[in-house]
Amino acid sequence: MERSESKNKSICPSPELSAYLDGELSPDDEMKLELHLSGCRLCTNDLNLQKNFLNALDYSLEGEGEIDLPKHFTKSVIANAESRVSGLRRPHERRNAALICVALIAFSLVGLGSNAGKGFVATASIAEKVFALVAAAGHLVYDVALGFAIIFRSLTSTFLFDSGATVLVFLALAVLSLYLFSRLVVRLHRT
Repeated sequence: MERSESKNKSICPSPELSAYLDGELSPDDEMKLELHLSGCRLCTNDLNLQKNFLNALDYSLEGEGEIDLPKHFTKSVIANAESRVSGLRRPHERRNAALICVALIAFSLVGLGSNAGKGFVATASIAEKVFALVAAAGHLVYDVALGFAIIFRSLTSTFLFDSGATVLVFLALAVLSLYLFSRLVVRLHRT
């Protein structure tokens, strides 16, 4: 008897039991499962266990009633979770990563041997060029901002903002200059 039940267990449609309880089966599949349940004690017991669990769950939730959540509960939970992502790491993980990097650099220097000096010179040359490029970009941004401030200051001192037309002309010029500057930046970025 146990041997036949173990054979049935391997072919029993136990995954369909939850779909049956949820009412998600087609009428044909539902009929097939009910016919199977009439002859299979294991599936009938499994179905009864699932029904008892769902009834107990419903009963436990009925006593408490509806839980009123604050208005922006989801947003506050998400914001709190995003702000604490760094808390998932171990406290000394950054220190360990820095020590590993230093050890790798030391091993690579030992591996390079007498050619290590040439590697430092090449690295320093590349770093110098990158710093010069970043400094030039910083100066460009500073000069554009300074020029815009000077133009804005001179326009505000000569124009009187009593009429709406002068304000609209000024805003149109500001938007046009920002658009042209963004096109210039995009063109420089492509080259």
